[in-house]
Amino acid sequence: MTKETIKVPEKGTYQWQLFDYWSDEFRHTNADHSAYIALNFAGVLDACRTKLQALIQHHSAHVCDAKGGMRHRRAIARLQNTMSGAAMSYEHGFRHPSAA
Repeated sequence: MTKETIKVPEKGTYQWQLFDYWSDEFRHTNADHSAYIALNFAGVLDACRTKLQALIQHHSAHVCDAKGGMRHRRAIARLQNTMSGAAMSYEHGFRHPSAA
């Protein structure tokens, strides 16, 4: 897999201040909506969604492997506990209120 860096706003800009505030809020409360707001203000929500889906898809394809299945399950769990994972979880619940 190739490593693609997701760029956050330039430090000192208003957009960066909003991202910084909401990402701190996420770290303190672990609230999905804070992660969603932070990534949205940073303008990287789509990039994070795409990268998260690609990584989860990669690990899901290897879950059934006899050797590394458990390792890939743990990787998926770690991905879901990231800021991107929290934001996508919030977005999914927002789009599908009956699933929450």
